[in-house]
This record gives sequence, structure tokens and C-alpha cells, in this order.
Amino acid sequence: MTGYGLTVFEGTKPDRFNVRVVGVLHNFMPKQDLILIRSEDPRLVHSGVVAGMSGSPIYIDGRLAGALSYGWSFSRDPIAGVTPIANMQSELRRPLRGRQQTPAAEAGRNTSCPTKDAPCSGGSSLLRPRRSVEDALTSYQMSESRQPRFLDRDPLPPLPLMGASSSLVRASVPLTLAGFTTEAFEQLSKALAPYHMTPLAAGGAPRPNAGGPEQFESGGAIAVNLVRGDINAAGTGTVTLIDGDRVAGFGHPMFNVGEIYLPISTAEIPTIMSAYSSSFKFATPLREVGSLIQDRQSCIVGDVGLRADMIPVRVRVGGPGRNERSFNAEVVRHRFLTPMLASSVVGSSIQEAASDVADATITVRTELDVRGYSKLSLVDHTFSTEGVTQSKIASTTGLKAIGEILFNPFAPTNLDRIDVQVDVDYKPDVAEIVGVALRADEVIAGTRPALQVTLRPYNGAEYTESVPLDIPVGMSGSTLKIEVAAGNLAKPDVAPPENLPSLLQNLTKAYPARSIVVTLQTPDEGLILRGTMVPSLPTSVIDTLRPGASSRRGEAYKLTSRIVIPTRGVVLGKRELQVKIKEPTAG
Repeated sequence: MTGYGLTVFEGTKPDRFNVRVVGVLHNFMPKQDLILIRSEDPRLVHSGVVAGMSGSPIYIDGRLAGALSYGWSFSRDPIAGVTPIANMQSELRRPLRGRQQTPAAEAGRNTSCPTKDAPCSGGSSLLRPRRSVEDALTSYQMSESRQPRFLDRDPLPPLPLMGASSSLVRASVPLTLAGFTTEAFEQLSKALAPYHMTPLAAGGAPRPNAGGPEQFESGGAIAVNLVRGDINAAGTGTVTLIDGDRVAGFGHPMFNVGEIYLPISTAEIPTIMSAYSSSFKFATPLREVGSLIQDRQSCIVGDVGLRADMIPVRVRVGGPGRNERSFNAEVVRHRFLTPMLASSVVGSSIQEAASDVADATITVRTELDVRGYSKLSLVDHTFSTEGVTQSKIASTTGLKAIGEILFNPFAPTNLDRIDVQVDVDYKPDVAEIVGVALRADEVIAGTRPALQVTLRPYNGAEYTESVPLDIPVGMSGSTLKIEVAAGNLAKPDVAPPENLPSLLQNLTKAYPARSIVVTLQTPDEGLILRGTMVPSLPTSVIDTLRPGASSRRGEAYKLTSRIVIPTRGVVLGKRELQVKIKEPTAG
């Protein structure tokens, strides 16, 4: 049997390419066959199956048979696999649970919008009917600690990328990036590898008033927007079928996460790049025209009557002797995607504004607007001999807190804004703790000896800080453990959170890196009971408050005494010391 397909080779209008059926692979995927086709179109004979053609509708004897979706890597022959249209049509009819019941994305309180006609309860919905926000589209209302990594969850079947083997594989989705630095590009490539996407520095940012199609058409390009603004990231494929307000494309999943809400837009294809491993389309997103609602085995599904909100990210970079530069972008609302994309946007912005590879003292102030709670303000100080790097920025407590909040086990949360202020001072304002000492191997209980902390500044002479210690009388005959650490390495005494407010409060409790923290481990015990730390309790009371018959028993912890000494510059390192405590002498 013979027929034709539709895809965009250049510009925005689809072109035909002739095809011939060569066979059928039955049950290629669970309950899904695969039609094998071959094309003698000169453009495809030259390039082979092109990444970005995923979803190209294939018509056999005048009837829509399915979507081009699979190909052979390292093959220049234009042979491809086609997902049958029946599998895609079933996804078009799949009912939605709505945002409130969709755990893959953080959902707000009472913000379920299962259909475009149902009113969204609450003014801060993540998914709103098109009619209710049409006037606001130009100014969107956006409303490693224990941070789970994006790679911790791989919902896709174990299929390789095109270009990774000589087997029949999914035609990869080109993730075109614009505005990302080389380091951010490499980290995104590594993070997205399990999701069978191919990051390409081969895309452009949408231009203001650039025009372009205002609606989808079969064979036209469809872009799923992940980041937009001064920095852009979008996965591009082809529209297969339009049914009312719903549109199906790709012929295979993007992330295969099921129900999900991401902005979708029309796109322009400047040209196609031919390659031996995998040819691909250059792509530029144009007009936003709907929201992705399904990401399934056989296709993605969008709804042109819906809009998906994004989270605004603002990054300001300044420092002594330089004018401040500002970067603005939006990232998608999704528990697994947001932390990674926000980190890449912040890192790329800072590296662009402060690209010097030199000794740098960096201060990062992060503000996170969590819907329904007070704004979180977190400050980090760090030092780097290589200037500002992606890894340095990603390790800040402010960016780590994004994952902590979105993956919290207590309640769904919404981030309404991420604001990062970075000051880069190109000088080695840093010192390392290289030694701690007392005048004697034994100290007397109840006395106040001086602890000598030796610091070595970068490119400078060592110096000593004297820290008076109060030795408890009750420690006679025991061994005292003393820890001296940079502030950011000293873990504050906080109880495990019992609810979301206590988790948010814990995130703000930290010692600054511009300080030395001296910790004395005492023999006394306290109790952690239902999120509250109760210090200095008698043993009999502790035993009473943690009964063995309850599953929520109190947890004992060793009391510590802390001394915090502010410093001018960033402090690095940690040292420990143990000393015996003698009883006081008579008189």
C-alpha cells in the first residue's frame, strides 16, 4: 500500500512526502502494533528519519493511518515506524482527573479544573479556562540536602535514543535550547538522558510580535514549552490529529508521566540538519495556543481551550564595580521538572553576567514565594577559584529548598515566584580552618579556657581566633567533644518537621558561611516529641514521655552548646578536638 505523510521541512507550512508500507510489527508495544513504512522522498533519502518528525500524520489510500514515531539510529535509509491512529484516538478520549488529583505537578488548594468549561475554584489555579485569562496572557499570573533528584524517577520504558544503537527506537524529541551556557547544557543533557530527549543548541527564542500560526494543523509543528523568556527550552514534534479543542501529536510519549499540564505552542522550522547518527529539525516556538494534558505511550494530547501557568524566575547579578544585570524567565510547574529547570536558568544567567574564571566570593540571596505562607528568604556565601560555576549555584540552600518544598510529604504546594540576587566579588575573601587547640590536654569543670582556632586565608598568612569556652560543672570525669566548623557545615538543632509550616521554618534555620560555629557535645539529653525539641529533662521524665506502647515515641538527643563567631569573609573546613574534664580543686 502507498500513501503520503505531512511534516514541516522549512517554515511553518507542512509539506508532503510519499511513503510505501513495508510491513507490520504486531504487539510492538503493549497492545500496540507498529506499521513500517519507507519513503523515497529526496529530502528523507538524504537525511533519514528526522528528530522532530515525531507525530507526522501518515495517510494510506487517503485515510489517516497513524503517526510517524520510530526509526533506526545510524541509518540513512528513510524507514520508519508508525503508531496506529486508533491508539492515539483512545488517548484523546481519556478523562482527566484534574489538577488537584494530579500528583505529578504541585497542585494548589481547591484548584481542580477538569475541563475548560468547569470554573476553577480559587483565584490561584494552575490551570484556568482560556476565557478567564485571555486578557492576562501578556503578563502571566504566576502564582544536596534531601532534595529528590529529577533522575530518581524514570517512568519511561527502557528504550534507547535515536543515535544510541542500531535497533528500532523512538524518534527522539529535539529539546531546542536558547540562552543556556555550555555547562548548563551539559547538565541538562545528562539529566534528560533517561527521558529520551535530545537537548540541542539549535533553537531560537520566540520574538515579540513575530507572528506565525495562531492554531495547529495536521502536519504542523507543535512545541512543548519548558522554559521561556530570556532563556528558552522547548521540545518540538509534529501534530497528527485535531479533534475539536484537542490535538494529538508525537506518536510516542515525551516524558510518559500521564496527566500533565505544560504550555504548548506553534513553532517555526528554519531548516533540517542531516547527520549520520540522527538528523534533526531546528525549531523556534511561536504562539502559545493551549496546554498539554496527557503524556502517554502512544502520543501526547493538548487542549487549545486551556492555559497552563508557569513560575516566574528573576535573576539579578551585580557586584563591586559593575552594573547590575537582570534576567527574567518562566519555568513549568512540575514537581520533577521545576527544580532542575530553575537551577539551569539561574546558573546560566549568573554565568552569562559573571563569566570571569577567577577567584570569586559569591553571595546568593534567594526568595521563594510559597502560596499561602510567608516568603522564604535564604542567604548563601561561597568561594570559588573558578568563578561562578553551575555546580556552585546548584548547591546553594535556596535552590535546594525548591525540591524540599515541592517534594514535601505533608501537603501540595505552589511556588508563585523564584527571585535570586547574586553579588560576585572577584577577590579571595575566604579562610580555611586548619587547626584547633587548648593550652592543656585536660581542663577543669566550671572554668572558662580559651580555644585557639587557627585560620589560613587564601593567599595570606595564618592567624588565630581565641574563643572562650564555658565548661559545665556537671561534666567532671567525662570527655568533652569540641567541633569547630564553617557556619554552612554546622547543622542546627531542629526537630524533624511534623507539617508543612514546620518544614518551611526549618529551611530558614542555618548558620551563615561567614561565621565560625563551635559546638560542645554535653552529656545531657533532651527529647524530640512530635516536632518539638524539649531540652534538659531528667532521665525519669524522658522515660515517661517516650512510652513503649505508642508508635509515636519521643526520640532522645544529645544536647549541644554552640558559640557563633561572625567573620569578615567566607570560612571553609571543619576540625574536631576531644579533651578530658577534671573535677574542680578544693578552694
